[in-house]
Amino acid sequence: MKIAWISAPVLVVALSGVACAQHLMAVKSNAPEGVVLLDSANGTVVNQDWISDAFAVGWDFATPKKALRVGDEIWVTDQVRRVIHRFELDANDPVNNGPQFVGSITGDGINEFNNIRGMAYDGSRVYLCNNTGFYANSIVVIDAATQAVVDSFQVSSGPFDVEVFGDDLLVVSSGQPQVVRYSKTGSNLGVLVQSGLSTPQGVFVESTDRFWVANSLGNDRGLYRYDGSGSLQESILTLSAIGNNAVRGVWTFDNGDLAASTAGGLFRVVPDGFGGHDFVPLLDGSIFNGQYVTGVDLVGAPTCPPDLNGDGVVDADDFFLFLQLFADGDPRADFNNDGVIDADDFFAFLNAFAAGC
Repeated sequence: MKIAWISAPVLVVALSGVACAQHLMAVKSNAPEGVVLLDSANGTVVNQDWISDAFAVGWDFATPKKALRVGDEIWVTDQVRRVIHRFELDANDPVNNGPQFVGSITGDGINEFNNIRGMAYDGSRVYLCNNTGFYANSIVVIDAATQAVVDSFQVSSGPFDVEVFGDDLLVVSSGQPQVVRYSKTGSNLGVLVQSGLSTPQGVFVESTDRFWVANSLGNDRGLYRYDGSGSLQESILTLSAIGNNAVRGVWTFDNGDLAASTAGGLFRVVPDGFGGHDFVPLLDGSIFNGQYVTGVDLVGAPTCPPDLNGDGVVDADDFFLFLQLFADGDPRADFNNDGVIDADDFFAFLNAFAAGC
């Protein structure tokens, strides 16, 4: 049989950050560990077990930190497991049918990640905070389409989080508490924040003129807002409001109220009308030991199932990748999602491949 190779252009949706965020992903590290899906307008819980390791087979979480949408997948870093777990979005119902595990990224094939934390995505590459081991105090650069490590560069000690900042990156470090701007190739473009933070963790970039940092420990724990040059604009201390709970993540709801993710629960931070703030519980600490919070748009997921390598075209590379996955018994080869990898998946892929996107 002769196969005609198809190279049809497709639209790849690759959204992360603040634009078009219809939901928030709040990562939790108490059992069952995983990702809670929230409404971005008001923090209403949409799916408490959107990604959960309660009944996981072949994978689990130890200390998940941050979740991002990368193409048609959700990637979640795990600090203790030292991996990025990858989950494929459901094409028909990405909200109620939680993303399904498809594999993990552990390093470059020789050198493994170690004590990883936050990450950022710019539409083609993922930037990962790696604290110790071979990639100690580095941002590891991963090609999103191939899941391969393509670069790394040194940053300040103890990198906790990274976010895209215009054409550059903001990196938050705790070993030497500061926020530094770097180019995406690793050039140090200057320290924006170098005082006033004892143990900073999560960062949320609203624009190139505004970003928030969650300062997790110490008497100064709380939420800090800076302008684009790093000048402090606002600080919201949490010790008296929610006690000794570590403050790890921060995001904003659609109306400008803050989401504060802490070891003692998830809170909506609302101005009290007297210059202070009220902390309204959204998720209790008994079920939510919070890590980072990120926005996500779930529209159009996934865009093109036979585009297995996510490079935007359906071609021979996808065909041979499917053959490899099929031979390896990889979960991604279960193309008809019936829980079994067999001839039905092969013919389902052939039909999708021939149809293109």
